[in-house]
Amino acid sequence: MKINIYRKIISKIGLVISFAVLLTFSLFPLYWVFLTSIKAKKDWLTLPVKFIFKPTLEHWKNVLLSSDFIQYYKNSLIIAIGVACVILVVGTMAAYSLARGKYKFRDNISFFILSQKMMPAIAIVLPIYLIASRFHAIDHLETLIFINVAFNLPLAVWMLKGYIQSLSLSIEEAALIDGCSQFGAFIKIGIPQIVPGIMSTILLIFIYTFNEFFFALILSGTKARPVSVAVMNFLPTGVRGTMFGEAAAASILIMIPTLIFAIFMQRYLVKGISLGAVKE
Repeated sequence: MKINIYRKIISKIGLVISFAVLLTFSLFPLYWVFLTSIKAKKDWLTLPVKFIFKPTLEHWKNVLLSSDFIQYYKNSLIIAIGVACVILVVGTMAAYSLARGKYKFRDNISFFILSQKMMPAIAIVLPIYLIASRFHAIDHLETLIFINVAFNLPLAVWMLKGYIQSLSLSIEEAALIDGCSQFGAFIKIGIPQIVPGIMSTILLIFIYTFNEFFFALILSGTKARPVSVAVMNFLPTGVRGTMFGEAAAASILIMIPTLIFAIFMQRYLVKGISLGAVKE
C-alpha cells in the first residue's frame, strides 16, 4: 500500500517537473524578447548576461511614436479581419456544399481544393506579382486580402467540412419536414451547432494571416505594408546598426492581437477540436 502511494507521489512530482521544464523552454524566448525591449543599448550584448538592470521605455517610444509602425499595425488588422470575414462566409457555404451536396465529382472537387494548400507559395509568386503589377495592384490592401483568402480558404473549407459532417442529419431533416428549405435548415439549425468549429477555424486563419510574411514582402510597398514586414525596418545593419530593442518591442506588439483573440476564443477552440472528431 505504501509503495503504491510513493509511486503516485513520485509520478506526480515527475509530471510537475516535466511540465515546468516544458513551460520554461516555451516561455523563456518570450521573456528574453521582453527583457531586450526594456534594456538600454549598453546592456544588450554584455557578458555575463544582465537580468537585473535599469529598465527603459526608449525603444517602445521609438516604435510607437517615432515610426509608422501604428499604421502598419492597422494594415495588418484590416487584412486579417477582412480575410477572416470573407472566409467565414465563403468557406462555410463551400464546406456545406461539399459535406451535404449530392452531385457528380464532389470528392474530386474536395481533393482539388485540398491540393491547393499543398502548393508552395514560392512556385506561383512570380506570376502573381506580374499579374498584380499589370493591373496596378501592388501595394494595395485588397491584393493582400485576396491572396490570403486564396491560400487559406482550402484549409478553412476542409476544417469546416469535417465539423458539418459530424452533425446529425436527423435534426436538419426534421426542419425540412416542418417546411424549412435546405439552406434555411443549415443557417438556423446547423450553424448554431458548429459555432465552436467556426470560431476555431477563424482563429487559425486570423493567426496565419496576421503573421503572413512572404506575399506581404513581395506585394506590399509602404502604403499597404503589414507589421510582419515592417518589423524588418528595425533590423538592417548599417550606420545605425541593428535596433534590437525596437525589434523586440515590435515583436511583442505583433503577438498581442493573436494572443488576445486566442484567449477570447479559447472555449470555442477547445470545443472545436473535438467537434469534428466523431462522424455519424
